Amino acid sequence: MKQIFNSIIRRKVLFLVYFLADGLNELIIDIPLSFDTFNSIEVIENTILLHSFNDSLEFTTDFDDLEIDDKIEIYKKLFTCL
Repeated sequence: MKQIFNSIIRRKVLFLVYFLADGLNELIIDIPLSFDTFNSIEVIENTILLHSFNDSLEFTTDFDDLEIDDKIEIYKKLFTCL
């Protein structure tokens, strides 16, 4: 069941990123999660990456490595931008 949920939410987030970014592969948006605030979300070859910029450093996290609650927060944040 968890695998099915992850697949569905992943497809929805992919769609929202492309839709909100007007066909581009990156969306600049602050997304607060349980452990950090991310400043952009990007799709590279079907991989969803979240970027956090602190001082002069960039931290990247793979969407698939996140907890379910954080994935839901990302989806909700993107959906409210429609």
